[in-house]
Amino acid sequence: MTHPLSPSLQQGLPGRAIGRLPSGATSRPAGTSSAGDRFQAALAMLHTGHGDAMAAADALVQDHPSFAGGHCLRWALLVMAARDGAMADLARALRAGRTVRNADARARRHFDAAAAWLARDLRGALDAYGAIVADHPDDTLALRVAQFGDLQWGRTESLRSRVAAVLPHWNPDMPGYGHVLGMYAFGLAEMGDAVRAEQVGRSALACTPGNAAAIHAVAHAFEMQGRAADGIAWLKQTAAQWTVSSYAIHLWWHLALFHLDLGDVGMALSILDGRIRANPDADAATLVDASSLLWRLQLLGIDTAGRWQTVADAWTARPLDGLRPFNDTHAMLAFVGAHRPGSAATLMTQLRASATRTRDLGRAVYQAALPVCAALIRFGRGDYNGAADRLLRHRRLTERCGGSHAQCDLLHLTLLESALRSGQADLSRELSRERVHLRPHSRLNAQLVTRARGVAQSLLAA
Repeated sequence: MTHPLSPSLQQGLPGRAIGRLPSGATSRPAGTSSAGDRFQAALAMLHTGHGDAMAAADALVQDHPSFAGGHCLRWALLVMAARDGAMADLARALRAGRTVRNADARARRHFDAAAAWLARDLRGALDAYGAIVADHPDDTLALRVAQFGDLQWGRTESLRSRVAAVLPHWNPDMPGYGHVLGMYAFGLAEMGDAVRAEQVGRSALACTPGNAAAIHAVAHAFEMQGRAADGIAWLKQTAAQWTVSSYAIHLWWHLALFHLDLGDVGMALSILDGRIRANPDADAATLVDASSLLWRLQLLGIDTAGRWQTVADAWTARPLDGLRPFNDTHAMLAFVGAHRPGSAATLMTQLRASATRTRDLGRAVYQAALPVCAALIRFGRGDYNGAADRLLRHRRLTERCGGSHAQCDLLHLTLLESALRSGQADLSRELSRERVHLRPHSRLNAQLVTRARGVAQSLLAA
């Protein structure tokens, strides 16, 4: 098979592929070929975003209860659900898999990692999945869970380094190689290496056609450079592959951001209303995207009409359990945007209570989520000085709430808008210039620099 990467890029990957791993360490678990094939198909659903991996895992466990891979997949998916409502299901799944736990050494490690999560030992669970990856570089299930944890709980450096460490053990002939490249592309984008992220992401898609995760990684590469027109072209070009995937709503969100950067507010609103529907049945990821897009529109002075009320209603109907501070922060956006101080106060109380339940999550909540939410409340009250002060003091910690740079950029935009509205000329100039340096092609950033100059000129004229 021809290597999908150019020679120059191939040399840029960490290490070089050393060929297939020994047969006893391949990514296909021991078991019947039927069970193994079904496991690989379900795993591909998880990696590419096509199909229902949980339904496939449930059916696999039911049909092959002694097959360890199906249990490991189900445990991992329930861990990645990362909500209180999934804990009872995880407990049942672990009980159902106790017999296979002792039959397979790697399954035992997957069991222990998921059990740590059930015990709310966040660090222990993620470290356990990471240790599996370190010892079994071909275990893309453990790698996916570990990278998910890195993203959700602010381990940005590991998004790249964890995948980089396994790549030398892979080659293009191995099943799942395109999935690993897709994860690596995302890590590169998050660490600011947008050029290589685009190249590796395109290669991942060429290696595994339909890989919506790879399409998503390339979209991030364009976002990180402010290349909105290229991002729109990319998502249109690949639309047939991602619009039917589990990444669809989130990639519609990315498309809306690209249009916003170009000043096409109408298209962004059209995507919000037609594609990112924040109805009562919407999942948390959809509500996050809806809240984020609405807040960005509000920062631009766009009339969002009654849309905030719908999103706030949907958040109110969901339990906010503190397991995902990133989600809780976006719920606060909706409560502030909808002018619901009671809901905002209740969420602050819930966050303080959740911070006492686990040490690791408590740190993220106290150091990032609570200060950010307090700043958002001040912004909603029109206390832009107070909002700017709080966001500025905690701006280097906001990523601990979780989420990608593209998602966390919302807080940086809010900080800059707070500085602009409170007439802080020096801070506005510094923040807007920083944005242009990081995303030199962004039209929105150029407009923010112009606004910052206007603040300075107004102060001089006063």
